[in-house]
Amino acid sequence: MYGVILTAHSEYSKGVYSGLKLVIGEMDNIRVVDYLESQSYEDLDKNLKSTYDELSKKYEKIIFITDLLGGTPFSRSVLNFGANKFVRVLTGMNFPLVYSALIKEDTEDMDADVKSI
Repeated sequence: MYGVILTAHSEYSKGVYSGLKLVIGEMDNIRVVDYLESQSYEDLDKNLKSTYDELSKKYEKIIFITDLLGGTPFSRSVLNFGANKFVRVLTGMNFPLVYSALIKEDTEDMDADVKSI
């Protein structure tokens, strides 16, 4: 399985995760990082890094799922982790996308896995 980090404006990612828990229950491979109006880029970077560090202890490959292409959560995720060969950053967060990422079995071809997600 992949580690999955949801990050979006306000509490959108928390809401998507809340709905997922009703369907599939708690899962160990997901974390949520909200980007609140009161936060700076540095705050978001720090939260993303600590969340990544925690999740990467158990999962070698991490998928970030963000709300908007070019938005702050997306751009900060790409800036901080885009060069990592075991990280992919997706955009367009929605329930089916996150669900697919959470249950996807990790194969040798991360790009093919992401495409199927």
